[in-house]
Amino acid sequence: MDFTLHEVVSSDEFPAVIDCQNEAYRIPYNAFATMYTPQGLAPTATRNAMIQNQWDQHMTEPGGHWLKVVDPETGIVAGAALWHIYETDPFTGAQEPLDAVWWPEGDQRKLVNMLFEQFYGPRRTIMRRPCLLLENCFVRPGYRRRGVGNMLVQWGTKKADEMHVEAFVEATDDGRPLYARHGFHYTNPIVLDAKKVDEPSEQRRALAKELRLPMVVHAMWRAIGGNTIDGERAIPCGDASVLQQEA
Repeated sequence: MDFTLHEVVSSDEFPAVIDCQNEAYRIPYNAFATMYTPQGLAPTATRNAMIQNQWDQHMTEPGGHWLKVVDPETGIVAGAALWHIYETDPFTGAQEPLDAVWWPEGDQRKLVNMLFEQFYGPRRTIMRRPCLLLENCFVRPGYRRRGVGNMLVQWGTKKADEMHVEAFVEATDDGRPLYARHGFHYTNPIVLDAKKVDEPSEQRRALAKELRLPMVVHAMWRAIGGNTIDGERAIPCGDASVLQQEA
């Protein structure tokens, strides 16, 4: 069976993408996705809010490209990915901190915002010139190890090679081997954890437990052309501090 890859160009296509995302992040459990799940809503309303929030964000980012891989026999979305193409430095000018407005005001929202800064903050150091970023990539459990992930990653690495630029991704334990096969190298861990506070609220403790903190993701970088020099890795965007010995 030959799967087909398409760019998502209409909001009508997006609900099927989010349904695929939700199923993929349940098995195995993806704690990071929990931070993007609207709170205090019934299941159907939660799904609709996720669809609207993510599509609205996508429409504000002209360099973003949502892709989907479709099973031609069933029409099911087998996997999807969000690639960002940055033709210039994406972090020029003032940067507004991300605010998790889909969480009610309070300690849980403050915790999510703090974790977002821990996760997204390093990008402002290493991604300071034209590059590609794989923001999101997932495959339904029943379609894994069938080439779907490869199709989604290859779309972006081909673009990066055509543009002669680097590429970046933050990987889970499960995703790291896939990206390594496509020329991404591990550079450093990103540790998300709750800072100790005096007398944390019950809501904060409950969310920290649900998120299984501390949470570790793996920063990965792909050199221009997917190549290294004489077997050594060049320094991503000129910042030696982000490189560590490959684990």
